[in-house]
Amino acid sequence: MKAARVIGRVVATQKHSSVEGKKILMLKPLKWEEVDRIFQENGKDNTPPEQQSVVALDAVGAGAGEYVFYVSSREACQAFPDNPICHNAVVGIIDGLTIKE
Repeated sequence: MKAARVIGRVVATQKHSSVEGKKILMLKPLKWEEVDRIFQENGKDNTPPEQQSVVALDAVGAGAGEYVFYVSSREACQAFPDNPICHNAVVGIIDGLTIKE
């Protein structure tokens, strides 16, 4: 699982029928240590923008600005009962995080 922040929503007029009706999100990938630091600083995200963002189908109803975790490859398709064609899927919303060293 990978961590990310939802930075937007994707609207597509033409898409494969298996993703019809599913919300598509734009994610900013983060390291778990960055998410831990952000939560310790009450949600202040000062991380530099990533050069690449990630597009993912939303399986949990996440919204803009929320911190989420997502999976890739075959696991992403299994987040949905109908197994749509996808490479990434948001499978959880992060409410808090504690990393013990």
